[in-house]
Amino acid sequence: MSEAPKYKLVTPSVLSERLRINASLAKRGIKDLMARGLVREVSLHASQQIFTRATN
Repeated sequence: MSEAPKYKLVTPSVLSERLRINASLAKRGIKDLMARGLVREVSLHASQQIFTRATN
């Protein structure tokens, strides 16, 4: 998960494909990255969540 905050587009499907993990684990990882302030929400929908790296 250390390289995930460097991705321009972060979604559960992108993480599961690149890191070879299942989608539920990818969603938990994104929640953790959000809590640490490394990614921010762009669009949140029931079927797809879109995040990007946090540029502060």
